[in-house]
Amino acid sequence: MRERGSIWPIVSVAGGAFLVLFVLPLIIQRQRSGEMATVEAHVSIGEGETGRVSQVVSTNYRWPNSEVPRTAERLRDVTAVAIASMTYVVEGAMRGTPPRNVDQILDGIVRRDLIPRDWVTSQSGVLHMPNGTVHLRYSPASLSVEVLSVPHDRSDGPGLLIRLPDSENTTVGARYFESMQLDGILYPNPFAPLSTVISAGWQQRQFKQTQLPDSEKAQLEQWSKSVTQK
Repeated sequence: MRERGSIWPIVSVAGGAFLVLFVLPLIIQRQRSGEMATVEAHVSIGEGETGRVSQVVSTNYRWPNSEVPRTAERLRDVTAVAIASMTYVVEGAMRGTPPRNVDQILDGIVRRDLIPRDWVTSQSGVLHMPNGTVHLRYSPASLSVEVLSVPHDRSDGPGLLIRLPDSENTTVGARYFESMQLDGILYPNPFAPLSTVISAGWQQRQFKQTQLPDSEKAQLEQWSKSVTQK
């Protein structure tokens, strides 16, 4: 592992990239799913300054409780779990004590209040949320996490899958995977090859709100290798 003094600049870039690639899109998605529009209507009666009445009305329209906002909420939550988990793994690797299993990761991020405590269940690596169940998968050998969001029913949207780091992603920006059907979803085994994920009926989706410059992407790849390879 690199000396602490030389790795911190790369860690700073990684932190900024996580913020830009994931946190900002989540905020945008939450705002769009929760509040659609605000209208301010100005009404004037009569002519001139005398007798003029101005009325300002603000109306917030909220999306109905349907598949689209539920999927956006689940994507926000599964991405939050992925970022918190990977951050904990990287921090442990930098100290020379990477997590041993998913229970240690979940315990660590819950103690730091990175996710709500009421999401935790008695099942190893399983989190229960209002519109779905999240399964955290962890590979100690490669220091990788995979987060799978399973909807409660078809009205909660498709299955969602995020991998960090996404080592097979060499051509597109930050992405996640989404099942192409709402019923009879086939969930891939942990860290299954990309070809297996695709053949099971999943397709990739991009976080399109932001793009990372090639130079910073190269720095992130270098940083990731320096942490995960000893």
